[in-house]
Amino acid sequence: MPKTKQQKAVVIDDLTKALSGSANSVVTDFNKLTMVDLDTFRKEARTKGMRYTVVKPTLVQIAAKQAGIDGLSISKTGKSYGLVWGGKDEVSVSKLAHEFAKKSDDRVHIALGILDGKIVGADMIMQLASLPSYEELMARVVGSMNAPISNFVYGLNYNLQSFYNVIKAIATK
Repeated sequence: MPKTKQQKAVVIDDLTKALSGSANSVVTDFNKLTMVDLDTFRKEARTKGMRYTVVKPTLVQIAAKQAGIDGLSISKTGKSYGLVWGGKDEVSVSKLAHEFAKKSDDRVHIALGILDGKIVGADMIMQLASLPSYEELMARVVGSMNAPISNFVYGLNYNLQSFYNVIKAIATK
């Protein structure tokens, strides 16, 4: 059943708020996905503080124009489109969309991304998805800060262990 103008206006307003309120989002195109796949992905996105919704190309183009994002043109290829937005940073949204595309057996593709109100290609989203997450970077920083202390303790322990081994060898003789 087609949507009325009032229903489309509500969808456009929601999309405009999503695009203008979020600094980063990813547009995916998909073909032959089941509702179970979509619901699973939506639940996963919600647990990570993001949202995913299926959108019509013309409605998302109108919403993007109203949000001040110029140049968004999604071709009408017969595929369905979805929009992922939210999250703490660009990397988390990109990683989520990339993981969804990998798990889908080539039924989902990243069409484009919107970063800070600018349109970027799928290749940029793939590059962002390959970066380590914030938590991984913090773990690396802590590990780097801990390494000199660990090496110092190991050095002290090594000397004591060597001394102990010499005494034990003399005692067994």
